Amino acid sequence: MSDSVKRLKRQLIVAASGAFLSAFALTSATYAWYVSNNTVQATTSTISAKANSFVLQIAKLSEGAQYGDNQSLVSITDGHRISPSSTNDVKNWYTCLGWGQDGKVHSYEKRDDLDANGKYTVDTDHYAYIKSEYILYTITETGLCDVYLNGSEPSGAIQVTPNGTSTSDVIPDSMRVGITIQNLNGTTPIGNEELVLVYAPKNETGKGNDATAIDGWTYVKDATTLALVSYPHVYENTYTWIDSNSLQHDYAATKVGDNYMAPTTNASPLVTDVDYDGVIMRVYVWLEGTDADCVNNSNEDDPSTYNVTLSLAGVAK
Repeated sequence: MSDSVKRLKRQLIVAASGAFLSAFALTSATYAWYVSNNTVQATTSTISAKANSFVLQIAKLSEGAQYGDNQSLVSITDGHRISPSSTNDVKNWYTCLGWGQDGKVHSYEKRDDLDANGKYTVDTDHYAYIKSEYILYTITETGLCDVYLNGSEPSGAIQVTPNGTSTSDVIPDSMRVGITIQNLNGTTPIGNEELVLVYAPKNETGKGNDATAIDGWTYVKDATTLALVSYPHVYENTYTWIDSNSLQHDYAATKVGDNYMAPTTNASPLVTDVDYDGVIMRVYVWLEGTDADCVNNSNEDDPSTYNVTLSLAGVAK
């Protein structure tokens, strides 16, 4: 067996959202929540590999699962345009409604008009997020698997990388990558979609340009106020999260020898007991409007695009 095959045998690498974002300034002023849409492109990535002693697969949800043994699948994520938005659960979304004379955002609009792809229309079409949908499953009853972030990926388990010369960090730094899981029983969904983890390329410690801004990771709570997020979140290459009860959660498996190993303490897999029936995994990418970095460049165009790549590790049980 070649070294490359051995490596694949114990690693699941998922480019679950190959989305590219490019930004541009509209005015000489700097505004929170941007003033415009931002163009999003697409990419093609290989998203299946082997994990420990058996094979995991990822298929596009639109194509279904259970493709048989030993198949490597390639998935394509189609890009589109997105505007900054805000959410705490990827079910309820808000967008900016208006600024005050102080230049800060004072009001928000709940987007009850989003279609399945996050599109809404205000004069022109806008999108609140990019959504990629997959089925994660094992091959033909080969066992159960817990899935973590790949803590041994040299470039990081979740990467946001520019293509071209970026004129500013505001686009990637205000980005959020959310992972949701929905259980399956064969082809029949059971249970609700659960937001299990959100990632940001930069830890959010400041205040956004909102009238009710507060420090830290925030979201729009209602038409006029913000609140601290309740979802688990990690950032940069830090894959642990401390919840409101001061309990630590570790979302990353690490490679020890030829195997990926779960954390010895505080282990928090993205999903447990994945089998041949599989689970639905969705990846949402959005620009968090309440982030302090969610401002457009003053007097600058940003010609670069941004690639979002997610790397997971499967641990056999």
